[in-house]
Amino acid sequence: DVEMDTGLRRAPALAALEQEMGFTSCWNLVPERYPIDWSIVNELRRQGFEIGLHGVKHDGRLFQSHAFFTERLKTIHGYAREWGVEGFRSPSTLRNAEWMTAMQLSYDSSFPDTDPYEPQPGGCCSIWPYFLGSMVELPLSLPQDHTLFEILQQKDVAVWQKKVEWIAAHGGVAMLNVHPDYMLTDERLTFYRDFLRYMKGRQGQWHVQPREAARWWRERQ
Repeated sequence: DVEMDTGLRRAPALAALEQEMGFTSCWNLVPERYPIDWSIVNELRRQGFEIGLHGVKHDGRLFQSHAFFTERLKTIHGYAREWGVEGFRSPSTLRNAEWMTAMQLSYDSSFPDTDPYEPQPGGCCSIWPYFLGSMVELPLSLPQDHTLFEILQQKDVAVWQKKVEWIAAHGGVAMLNVHPDYMLTDERLTFYRDFLRYMKGRQGQWHVQPREAARWWRERQ
């Protein structure tokens, strides 16, 4: 998730690290919070990265009322068509499962399996995809970088690795949300490289972008 324009400017450095380790991720952008530098976005797409939507303004108001949500949903659908994106993540992972069934995107990834540290704590209690209306829901099953490094002050990626081991033992999806906004130091980049190296070294894992996982789940259904 790209929270601010500083994060967008940082995106190429993080993307280069991912490519170095053999990964291409999805970059979720906020259309009306910061200027979208299309030279960066188009280059990410050219290199095979996915682009998604991260709300509209990131102002915490998306679910303030059903009427407001319905009106803003028109804007979300408009940007999805204009930008040619398939997926959505709600800012701050604020969510309302009932209302979100009206969303007309291929997939959503706004629901943690469980997360006590988010502004809206809790989660969907699933490490497997499921349908939310017509969308595939891809649960956030790993702690976010902000949680791990800012709140819990962890100095390695052992928590991520331990959770991946547990998810793999149960045949689940390991969905990680990181932010270029919080990966601004060499130390954080080293942590991220360590985790990607660990994931690359695991056998029998299917490493795909969210849109590919959503398509597979839909075809499976």
